[in-house]
Amino acid sequence: MKRFLVLFAVAVLSVFSADRIGTTPVYKIAIEAYPSTEESRALRDFIKEQIQSTGRGQIVVSFPSSESKTWEFDKRGEATTETKTNLQSLTQVDKLVLVSLEDGEALVSFVDVLHETLEYRNALPETLSKTLVADFLSYLDKKNIYLALSHTGSSTTSQVKINSLKSTYVAGEPIRFEIETAEDNYVYVVLVPENQKGEPVLLFPNPIQSDNFVKKGERITIPDKRISFKAAPTPSKDRIRAFVTREEWKEYQLRGKKEDSFYRLLPPAVTGTKTLARSLTPPPTITSPIEQSLVNEWEYQILSR
Repeated sequence: MKRFLVLFAVAVLSVFSADRIGTTPVYKIAIEAYPSTEESRALRDFIKEQIQSTGRGQIVVSFPSSESKTWEFDKRGEATTETKTNLQSLTQVDKLVLVSLEDGEALVSFVDVLHETLEYRNALPETLSKTLVADFLSYLDKKNIYLALSHTGSSTTSQVKINSLKSTYVAGEPIRFEIETAEDNYVYVVLVPENQKGEPVLLFPNPIQSDNFVKKGERITIPDKRISFKAAPTPSKDRIRAFVTREEWKEYQLRGKKEDSFYRLLPPAVTGTKTLARSLTPPPTITSPIEQSLVNEWEYQILSR
């Protein structure tokens, strides 16, 4: 087990460039071995090192005597009463990672401390521990991307302009606008619903307009006339965010069917145990490039008919 950790650490760390060091992590994360055994502590320490060294999160001081606490969740991922009490005792912690390795099985759980819910749980045989680690780190990357796209601060110096976007729309009214960049750039346009449970929608690129490299002075209409984007049926204040970057983002996770007009960014979800091995090398995080990108934001209000 320890030999695997050393070899895997070398392989993973080689993926990440030094320029990511010093970037602000998205989450404050506590990691605990539960129950605490020599093997589970070794796996915990390895995951902790991977998160910290690659800027996927900020590791915070964990709490003592974790093995005496109860961590139980129902089928919907909701914490039990005792577990809620334990989570409420955590301060300055956004996420909790619980790691165990016993009876020939490795298990990783990812808990949202604020909302007291289980977001991720995956278990694999101990012989597939490196696949489990890669899966969890990949999941954390996607979580970071989801959060960054939703919350990155806006900038008045962004190189992208938008035309013909009104401040108010009537529910069901078609929305169409133009974007233009001051330089040759990749452009990403995201709808962030006011409803916290709403999923950010990737308006551009989309299945029809798949090429999002926009040249200087070129005007692109979003959406294309072949598809429609309408104001939500209920009153709200939604935001449209435009990101400009010189490099193409490839690792964000999307959800959508072939016939959908737009992709939805995959939100947090409780996953079941997986049995299929995946790539052993997790993709490098793109949270840092998103956070460093210039963003322009427009808010519009949807009125009821």
